[in-house]
Amino acid sequence: MYLKCGGECSRSFAAPRNLTRHRQDCKHWKKQLSLQSQHFKHISAASLQDLEAPAAKKMKLSAQPTSASDSPPMNTVTSDSSNIPASPYSINDPAVASSSTCTFDSPPEEQRASTCIPNSEVQPESGAGRPSRPHRLPLRFRDELPVPPPAIAEPASTTVLRRVILYVFDSFRTSLNKFGIGREYRHRPSYDPDAIVSVDQLSNIVSDYPSLDEPARSPLLSQSPPWPWKTMSIWRLMSWKMTSNSGLTSETQVTRLVRDVLKAKDFSLDDVPDDFNAHTETMRFDASEATLDPNDIFQRDGWTESAAEILVPTREKNADGNGQPFSVPGFHHRPLVAVIHVAFSEASSRWFHLTPFKRFWKSPLTGREQRLYDELYTSDAWNKAHDELQKQKRDDGCKLEWFGNASAWPVYLFFGNQSKYARACPTTNACHPIAFIPSLPESIVGFIRKFIKTKNISDTLTHCKRELFHALWRIILDDEFVDAYRSGIVIKCYDGVFRQVFPRIFTYSADYPEKVLLAAIRDKGDCPCPRCFLPKSRFDQLGLKADMLARINSVRLYLRGKIVAACKAIYQSGAPIKGTAAECLLKEFSLVPTLNTFIERLGPLGLDLFPILVVDLLHEFELGVFKSIFKHLLRLLYAINHEAVILLDERFRLIPSFGKGAIRRFPSSVSDMKQRAARHFEDVLQCAIPAFEGLFPDSHDEVVRILLFRLAEWHAIAKLRIHTDDSLDLLSQALRRLGQQLRRFRDSTCSAFSTVELPGEITARQRKSANLNSAAAGTMPSGARPKSFNLRTYKLHALGDYVNSIKMFGTTDSYTTQIGELAHRLLKIFYRSTNKQDPTKQLAKQERRRTRIRRLRESGGAGDNQPAGNLLPLEAHHCLSSYPGIIINLAHYLEQHRGDPAVVDFIPKIKDHLLSRLLGVEYDGDERDFTDAERNDLMTLSREHDGGTHPFWYARVLGAFCIKVLHVGPNARNRSPQSMEVLWVRWFGVVPQYHWGFRKGRLPKIGFIPDSPAAFGFLDPSLVIRACHLIPAFADHRTDDLLRHGPSVARLPVPDDDEPDEAIAEGLDNANVDFGDESRNETGYDEDLDDDEDEDDQIIEDCDSDVDDSDHSSDSEDEDEGPAFKF
Repeated sequence: MYLKCGGECSRSFAAPRNLTRHRQDCKHWKKQLSLQSQHFKHISAASLQDLEAPAAKKMKLSAQPTSASDSPPMNTVTSDSSNIPASPYSINDPAVASSSTCTFDSPPEEQRASTCIPNSEVQPESGAGRPSRPHRLPLRFRDELPVPPPAIAEPASTTVLRRVILYVFDSFRTSLNKFGIGREYRHRPSYDPDAIVSVDQLSNIVSDYPSLDEPARSPLLSQSPPWPWKTMSIWRLMSWKMTSNSGLTSETQVTRLVRDVLKAKDFSLDDVPDDFNAHTETMRFDASEATLDPNDIFQRDGWTESAAEILVPTREKNADGNGQPFSVPGFHHRPLVAVIHVAFSEASSRWFHLTPFKRFWKSPLTGREQRLYDELYTSDAWNKAHDELQKQKRDDGCKLEWFGNASAWPVYLFFGNQSKYARACPTTNACHPIAFIPSLPESIVGFIRKFIKTKNISDTLTHCKRELFHALWRIILDDEFVDAYRSGIVIKCYDGVFRQVFPRIFTYSADYPEKVLLAAIRDKGDCPCPRCFLPKSRFDQLGLKADMLARINSVRLYLRGKIVAACKAIYQSGAPIKGTAAECLLKEFSLVPTLNTFIERLGPLGLDLFPILVVDLLHEFELGVFKSIFKHLLRLLYAINHEAVILLDERFRLIPSFGKGAIRRFPSSVSDMKQRAARHFEDVLQCAIPAFEGLFPDSHDEVVRILLFRLAEWHAIAKLRIHTDDSLDLLSQALRRLGQQLRRFRDSTCSAFSTVELPGEITARQRKSANLNSAAAGTMPSGARPKSFNLRTYKLHALGDYVNSIKMFGTTDSYTTQIGELAHRLLKIFYRSTNKQDPTKQLAKQERRRTRIRRLRESGGAGDNQPAGNLLPLEAHHCLSSYPGIIINLAHYLEQHRGDPAVVDFIPKIKDHLLSRLLGVEYDGDERDFTDAERNDLMTLSREHDGGTHPFWYARVLGAFCIKVLHVGPNARNRSPQSMEVLWVRWFGVVPQYHWGFRKGRLPKIGFIPDSPAAFGFLDPSLVIRACHLIPAFADHRTDDLLRHGPSVARLPVPDDDEPDEAIAEGLDNANVDFGDESRNETGYDEDLDDDEDEDDQIIEDCDSDVDDSDHSSDSEDEDEGPAFKF
């Protein structure tokens, strides 16, 4: 890189000091400095005249580019990167504003001297005059709050050329935030919804104990009730009833009743008449909708009942078609265009992203940029669709996301413009039910028998079910929606701006049976994948390069010609549905004789249906791949030793729960698999490695252990909520290792044993056979049938599509069926309020009532707001319970536990710990003893720096104290009473000579430090990084050598005979550390988990403590089995 002098001088220099020496005598440089000085004086004089102008106008003017004729030429820096265009930073961006004062007009020495340094980075000097270097927590463990995205710069004014087709992409990049994350836009957005999101709105951390002493949330004492309610009291009572998430037995709903209704300032029992009847008020509310303006957009998205008509083949030859019409009534649905119109008109639409972008991350170490994959509106598919729309008209677009479930069969509409974190939370009202799919009525059997005399009509019933499904979608995808798909909808959005919105079906999330119906393919055919034509005979090649290339070369296409030819054979020639004529056309590609409604209606407009049938982690892996592997592991244990299954159940019972629903308590018999939810199998997966260890013969135990590790590894990476290019490479590598280990497991372990059905499988098969053969006597089968391990399943094959799906549509949590499963909760609540007569119609009514109540609240005319709860400070690292406990005397407490190694030197240790924090001594882990005179002033710590040491230290929390401290020593910095929080812990240590990690396929293993003065200590809660789940290492057996015999606060009591589920944690030699998804919860949001939520609060002298003092030991199984802290 060379530095040019500037002006008329053409000299260049390689070193800055040579350039500085030259400019001291260069007449061209001195002339340029004179011109610049005059120019700056002119600018300063002009700026004084603009002081009275509005600030926004001044900022806009200052952001305008300056032409070359307005100022003298500046220096230029010649290098290989000089052709890289500068990003259009906003003048509002602090990073840009702070760096805007440093220009290339001054010499390099002056530039370095005037470099802008934030105040937070200025380091204090030590007594020797050198900057001090305080120890800091590594960057990946610091608590960093989210930051708003950089502001988007105002575009420069341009002249619009008419009658010229020119596709101009106003591409630009934003500046990087403090995490190194930026955005890349191909089109400048009209606004950025993330810019108005505060940090408080991103938090869902609320107090578990809401206060009832808060003032009522209604700001007015007297106001008119929303129509058609007579009084505010009736409005509040009925709105609470229609929006309650559970019955009166729920403590949360009773609390909400008191907060929102009974304590409201505008509620009075005198306003509730003596003849009040909730049913009458509900009927009045339903009838009032008919009197509203039908042209109001908020009244056009109501429910409509229609009948679908299908053609039933009759096996007769007829050139005009032999199909007999059959009508299926009771289809309740909502018009799609009206739902879209209302969604963009509601207040929640202000959070919609109307312009897609790509998010990238720049490494602070290497400077390498990587693509980030997270939201739908940052995906490749969304950006591509938006680019295509810009060639039609320069307007914003809308993408839709569909969710369906075959059991309850509702169809949900989600707007992908909204963040996935909002869509995953049921309380955000992001879910829009649009239809309830009816099933075939029983009368169709008699209707079919009028024309078909054969005994078996199952093929005809299956065909009618497919025809009904697509006939119902023809009603949903009506002409109005097709026209909107083609030309867009002009909508006046919530911000008052008219936009032309183009709906696009972006993803369809469903389980495999519904994907089969939607793709119009054969269930479990030779080509069962809805995204490719790969035969299932090659599904066991998962992870191989040949498999990945075959997926690309065999992408599924819509073979309309074959389907039409098969339909003619069935409806005109009278061929059977699975006859030779139809099978020759369809069987090779697993097709069915049903025209696909989605492709027929929207295919000409560019819809490619098969890629939008996205992968589903819940059904394909947790309830699919892992469930089948877990079943076969049980079959192997039954084949090896029946008692091994009993031992496995016992081990799972000993595994402690973790967090708030992250790892739940396992049932008494995991092998029965009576708990069938996906979260139960996810818990089993995260805890399976220690539970299965040692149950198989030595030659197979390692194979099973590595298999379980590879499953957990792939699952953990696939479930990440943000992916980078590197993490997707890790996912591809994990897939290759998993496929290799599955084939090894099949060829070595599974082939070595003869396995049969599990007892539960036998019972289920016998029950199913009894139902089918109830009329025939003596046909019930008995005995166990052979059962082998099968790798040629669609759900295993689908694992190979996750990397491409994430690149195309974003991370899996954006389109998982778990979001739809959470939406089912609302329908279940509605169902409990029905009389079970025609439930679909009543569900539609319940949904409409709730929607109207919500809109009345959002309109502001109801004087009601949802309670926000007691938010905890976002800056707080942790939160200990503030509720008072039992007051005890510390001296008496220690006397009770005399001889307990946990309380040896309790007072000196806690004083040393507190004094070191009071005096600001850096904590490094080791504690030093002090004399009685020193104990008021000083404490020193040390740190492990040897190579190869474990990166973390672990401890089990025995108690949490909130201590009132008064420091009166000669070196006291604060002589006022102050409160300090302390954790009383028992330390763990790593197991020597134990190797763990991804290559070894082992979890980390730790154990309690043997009885010694260093086994117990105190810890500052602010040094805790996170909680971790400790699973007993069952294969290492039990020991009683780590703690002396006798009662101790650090040991759990021996379980009684009537409590077989409790574990003696002290008796286990070691424990495995599980780094699984401990923050998983039902809403899709992360939660801060407190490990001492079940412990009792007590006070020792001036301490608010969580120590339990019953029977000289802890009587809470969660205290010793709870999560240890990793720091």
